[in-house]
Amino acid sequence: MGVKDALSSNKREIKDVFYLIALQGLNYIVPLLVLPYLMKVLGAEKFGYIGFSLAVAQYLMLLVDFGFNLSATKRIALAKDNQQELNKIFSATVYAKMGLLLLSFALLFVVSLVPEFAVYRTTMLVMFLVVMGQAGLFVFLFQGLGQIKWVSIFNGIAKVSVLPLTFWLVKSPDDYLWAAFLQGMVAIVAAVISWGMIAKNKWVKFVSVSWSNVKEELAESFPIFLSTAATSIYTACFVLILGYFATPQEVGQYSAVDRIMRALCYMALIPVLQVFYPHIASLAQQDKGLALKRVGYLFGVVVACMVLIGCCMVFASPYAITFLGDDYNHTDGLFAIMAAVPLFVGLGGVAGQLVLLAIGDSSYKNYFRNVYIVAGIVAISSVLVLSYFYGMYGTAFALLLTEITVCVLMVSPVRKIYKS
Repeated sequence: MGVKDALSSNKREIKDVFYLIALQGLNYIVPLLVLPYLMKVLGAEKFGYIGFSLAVAQYLMLLVDFGFNLSATKRIALAKDNQQELNKIFSATVYAKMGLLLLSFALLFVVSLVPEFAVYRTTMLVMFLVVMGQAGLFVFLFQGLGQIKWVSIFNGIAKVSVLPLTFWLVKSPDDYLWAAFLQGMVAIVAAVISWGMIAKNKWVKFVSVSWSNVKEELAESFPIFLSTAATSIYTACFVLILGYFATPQEVGQYSAVDRIMRALCYMALIPVLQVFYPHIASLAQQDKGLALKRVGYLFGVVVACMVLIGCCMVFASPYAITFLGDDYNHTDGLFAIMAAVPLFVGLGGVAGQLVLLAIGDSSYKNYFRNVYIVAGIVAISSVLVLSYFYGMYGTAFALLLTEITVCVLMVSPVRKIYKS
């Protein structure tokens, strides 16, 4: 099969990728218009309440998602022609998510009792709306049915309709709870719209399932949850450890370049993974060779995009530094180091999700988890040493070393799969 045939047979997936890239851009732009306003009106202290509470909410969302966006997505993609099985998988997954939502609220309550976190208590409770909305968005269903573009549309509608209220309701530092509430309402509105879409199309319905069905979904997702948790932990640890060894200014400079790199990288990579993951998983059940060939084309596309992003980071960094202001005058070295990161993130992402998880058997799911455990060890040990001696540049090198490790470990078994 040539490139022309591959493009012809994947028209819908390619169209969805471009939909998602455009919508991801919208989802990044709207918050970027609101955040500077919040920083100015709320002041550093009250904006810190929002930032801390959102960080807690993001960890709770990790627990509630529990890896279902990969495991349940694959099972739904394979069962989408069997309505009875589809209803069972959907219902068991939702019941599991609701149980995890209750557990996450209990954990939030415990965290709020810590004396040092008392000032954040009310904000954290209000921000829990974000976790509730994420739990009810059912991304795994839309992704498994090949309708993932709707999730970005729902998020875009919610952000465009809710976040502008910030300019009306948030006028002073005393309005910080309104700011937290509106952040949560974005997630709630997106979830409600998604329920309407599911009901209108009658894709699934809730059915009675046994505890064993719920446990099965949890067991399927557990290795992926561990790997996702490991990823989040090692991603967060870079800034935390740098903050211990360096000045707040260096932390801010590192965080700014890291956010620019990840925004560009994920805006190109995530739509490809979300759209093609269920398609590749389903195709692999019929013709594994054809599925691997399709992934081969995706490797080429993703590598080209990541090389382009890396080049943009190097050559456009002077303009970015000018735009960011004098506080970022010494970040050109960070841009140069992090410019190499997208290539390894892209290769590792395609190899891990589209080959090991979508095409590989259950043993590869465990391998996928173990890769991120190893990555966590590499990340923490390297960032402790390099940040101590080289500050923010050492942290950037530690990040690059970690992503190279993930990429090499993910790609290694892929070569064996292709050979076999």
